[in-house]
Amino acid sequence: MKTAIIIIVGIILLTLLIVSVSKNKKKTETSLTATKQPVIASITGQSFVDTLTQLGYFKYTDTKNLETLKKEIETVFDKVKVLTTVSDEKKPFQCHCYKLYSCDGETLFELGGVENYLKDIKPTFDKLNIPLQWKDDYFSDNATEHSIVINGKKYFPFKGDPNDLRAWGIATKNFVEIINDQLSIHNSDERAYPILFNNDGHIIFLTDKQYHFVSQYLNKTERPMEINLWWQTFK
Repeated sequence: MKTAIIIIVGIILLTLLIVSVSKNKKKTETSLTATKQPVIASITGQSFVDTLTQLGYFKYTDTKNLETLKKEIETVFDKVKVLTTVSDEKKPFQCHCYKLYSCDGETLFELGGVENYLKDIKPTFDKLNIPLQWKDDYFSDNATEHSIVINGKKYFPFKGDPNDLRAWGIATKNFVEIINDQLSIHNSDERAYPILFNNDGHIIFLTDKQYHFVSQYLNKTERPMEINLWWQTFK
């Protein structure tokens, strides 16, 4: 009888020990999982705009447009954590920040697309005191090669199979790299960063400090990205 009682007590203690170990293991796993989750930074739209101001984001904005632009950026950021702009209502629809431009991958891939976007961003190059001149815009009949001379240097906005499903993305990647090459040649502290892709694509001009700041707080999909990260994300 005593032996049976000892065995029963032993079984109960062993069961309790197993349950305790199992619970502790689950707590540890939960803690590790929580640790691995990225921490999403939080900031108000007002603070976001204030820091952009300190970082010189609005240095090219005309005084008459400054408050309207800041208010729009603050409002949109508070709602959806996206960086926006305000543009003129008449052609050429210049954005008031001289930073954020549409950059449709399909348009870039087509005849005349690169030249049109060079015209769009030229006001920003003017603000940067960097020349932006182009000539010899060549587009082959079979669309396998597109070349253009910018500031005396020959570039290939597209070269390859036009039926490649990534063609629009390749055209966008090449365009951003071409623009950044010119910015680097002229020792600018700004670079162009792509946002989204294909028909929703945009590019934005940012300094390194501005880029790292906005990257902390903007929507992770609709934020500027360094070109290699962008390519790995959207190709």
